[in-house]
Amino acid sequence: MQSNKIFLILVSIALFALISCESDNSDEITYTDPVATAIPITSDDTDMESEIEEPLSKVDDIVDTAPEPTLEPVATAIPITSDEVDSSSEIKEALSKVENIIDPDNISWPRNITVAGNEIVIEERPDNVLTISLGHDEILFGISDDSQIVGTTIFAQEEGSNIKNKSYGLPTITTDPESIITLDPDIVFADPYASVELIDTLTDLGILVIQTPLNNDISGRKNDVWFMAYITGNLDHAQTLIEDIDNKINVLSDITENNNVKKKILTLSWWDSYWTAGTGSTEDSIINLAGAINIASENGIESNTTIDKEKLISMNPEIILITQSVAWGGQDFYDQLFLDTSLSSIEAIKNNNVFLVNPNWWGTLSYWNIMGAKQLIEILLPDPELDDFGGF
Repeated sequence: MQSNKIFLILVSIALFALISCESDNSDEITYTDPVATAIPITSDDTDMESEIEEPLSKVDDIVDTAPEPTLEPVATAIPITSDEVDSSSEIKEALSKVENIIDPDNISWPRNITVAGNEIVIEERPDNVLTISLGHDEILFGISDDSQIVGTTIFAQEEGSNIKNKSYGLPTITTDPESIITLDPDIVFADPYASVELIDTLTDLGILVIQTPLNNDISGRKNDVWFMAYITGNLDHAQTLIEDIDNKINVLSDITENNNVKKKILTLSWWDSYWTAGTGSTEDSIINLAGAINIASENGIESNTTIDKEKLISMNPEIILITQSVAWGGQDFYDQLFLDTSLSSIEAIKNNNVFLVNPNWWGTLSYWNIMGAKQLIEILLPDPELDDFGGF
């Protein structure tokens, strides 16, 4: 009996185990990795894909090339170089020698000057400038650009003018105020010999007229350049021009120091009488620059004046320079000197040392006089080596 119970218990256990195994197998969940299924791409899809891929392909570029964040710009002090300091100080030093400039240290605007004892304030750089004097014309063209010069004298554009090429085509002015007014100038430069009526008319219309004489000597010519440059706002251009003037003067000085040029010179022209130039004249300054001797100055003659035939003979110049243009009878006067037998004892005439010189270099009131000194040296010396001298 006992053995039967044990047998039944064992059978029950075996059946229970078998049932459990089957139950476990039926409830088991199997996980498999998903497999990507390739979907066929149609032609429309191909176009769309390329359209999508193209901008997307640029994303990396955009990311790669995107600028890094920038900081706000910081103002950096730029150091002034020694050249700039020297330039400014040189200009101020030059301006200090010009008596009409009230404050030579002031090279900003406004600028204050004096003319004929009256103080004038130049508020800003003038846009439109012209002159009614050939000497002022020549200086203005040496320091200003074409856009600032709105007209010239008729003499500036005549044949043989030193500035004909520069001034050609610009409106020309006359003594008629209307010829000036229509050009709307901010400033008009004039010499002391300009018509009082013209000056008054322009002034009454509110046009600033600066009426100043031009110097007769070379150093004074440089001051004229600085003064006009200060008024017109062209100091940098003036400095360049002055450097050129000084270089040319140095070249001529080197030649005169190393060569014998101490000849007795007399300038001569004919206007119903003999005219010559003594101390204080433009011609005297040119002769001195060339290292020669102005025999008129040596004989006590001052400025431009007449002399009689007896004085001409007694001075006995070694070289005569005719400063009268051919157009105004220079060649006729030259011929007459040789035809007049009463003058045959004069060294210059006897040795055929009479020369027609360029009146635009000898008669003008500007730095172009330096070219007259060059011309005289070329007369005095057979080969002064001035081929590279150049002009202005």
